[in-house]
Amino acid sequence: THELKTPLAAMRLYLQTLQSRDVDEARRRQFYEVMLADAERLHHTVDQVLKAGVAGQKRSAASRTPVDLTALARECVQLAIVRHRLDPAAIALEIHDEGQVMVSGDVEELRTVLANLLDNAVKYSGDHVGVTVSVAAPSPGTVWVRVQDRGVGIPRKQLKRIFNRFYRVQARGLRHIKGTGLGLYIVKTIARAHGGRVFAQSEGEGRGATFTLELPRLAPAAAAFRPETALRPEA
Repeated sequence: THELKTPLAAMRLYLQTLQSRDVDEARRRQFYEVMLADAERLHHTVDQVLKAGVAGQKRSAASRTPVDLTALARECVQLAIVRHRLDPAAIALEIHDEGQVMVSGDVEELRTVLANLLDNAVKYSGDHVGVTVSVAAPSPGTVWVRVQDRGVGIPRKQLKRIFNRFYRVQARGLRHIKGTGLGLYIVKTIARAHGGRVFAQSEGEGRGATFTLELPRLAPAAAAFRPETALRPEA
């Protein structure tokens, strides 16, 4: 509730100021920029809460379709670069398996997983973003997508707790980083619903973190008999 109250209270204060006082144009523009930023944070909070509720519901396996995880990872990397206004070199994509790497799933849910992992990696990287996304098939029946950053890291004692609902990493210098504590919970829930898992690795504070999404690989024969899920065109 604190995440909801803070932006709303700030926007109300600015609107009351604009309504009751004469404000010069420069100050007015500043108020508008702050309110827009608060509105975007509020939208993100509500979106995460709604996704957490949807992710917790049981879905029918019949609604799933073949998804090219390599293409989806490439799309999500490009979207993250645009969303966070990054230099294209800030997020590197490494493909360790030739051809299509297919899984059976809900493409929107898997897009949410990768977007949340990338947003976290950028958010906790500090001023110098250096993220690597790797797609690999370590065995015939398994697919991995790994998101590695060089940011603030995670204390080892917290590695298993970070996927709990509303849990946020407790470490030095993180109080200024906003969040709902739902992103990784959503990632875990969606991964399990797809028959997979997600886990984190970190050598500790200041040493970065790696998140691995592991999913069952769709057999080539199964993928051939079902239409491939279309991805959004890159911006």
